[in-house]
Amino acid sequence: LENGVMTVKWKLKAFLDLNQLTAYALWKASGVSKTTLYAINADRMDGLQFDTLGKIIGGLEALTKRQVALSDVLDVVREGAT
Repeated sequence: LENGVMTVKWKLKAFLDLNQLTAYALWKASGVSKTTLYAINADRMDGLQFDTLGKIIGGLEALTKRQVALSDVLDVVREGAT
């Protein structure tokens, strides 16, 4: 693979929509700050601590009653890679 630009994008809004959930419900279930969740949901958050990501996954699992993978909420986008 040639070096290309790789970015990680949030898919949280799509996941919430698909599962008929709200950022508010996730805030209540996860314990993550409302400001952080709303920024992620609007795709305005570039960095995150692993423990916060764990809380988000845990909150989603509590709400959906199933396992949630990182790929459910994050997408790796590779541009220019061959």
